[in-house]
Amino acid sequence: MSDRVASLNIVSPDAEGLYFGAVARCAVRHRANSLRDLRALLERQLDGPPSAIILDLMGHSTRDHHLLRLGDDRIDMLDSSVAHFFRSLAHDQVLSRLEVVALRLLGCETAVSPCGKRTLRLLASTLRIPVFGTLKPLMKSHYNKLGFDPAFAQILVEASEFV
Repeated sequence: MSDRVASLNIVSPDAEGLYFGAVARCAVRHRANSLRDLRALLERQLDGPPSAIILDLMGHSTRDHHLLRLGDDRIDMLDSSVAHFFRSLAHDQVLSRLEVVALRLLGCETAVSPCGKRTLRLLASTLRIPVFGTLKPLMKSHYNKLGFDPAFAQILVEASEFV
């Protein structure tokens, strides 16, 4: 995955202070407190000029299975409403029209637990794009003014590696 591709940074409001602190480190970021907010935000992005982007979803992960949360919604592809949400994104070609080339679930250890790995694989299969999770806890230092710092790419793992 090229570090020259811009990222669309979407953060859960409850994690924003943890990742970015009082100073806005990320020049352009958007907030989504639920999957519904995420859908609305992505559809608003369709009005802009298309260019290849990496979709970064940033938030806390759940304590038990390390699944990424956007507000109270956890991204668990075994949850039928979550699976339906991502199938509808794929069916409506929202991500392809935005030219999303990869999805990264940026929360603590989203690629460590069996549940997290399964969700990453199912997302990749549903969306037909590379999906990445994290192997370590994330901190403010993992981000720069553009979003996730490519210097830390080694803590990301692609869903295809879990086969």
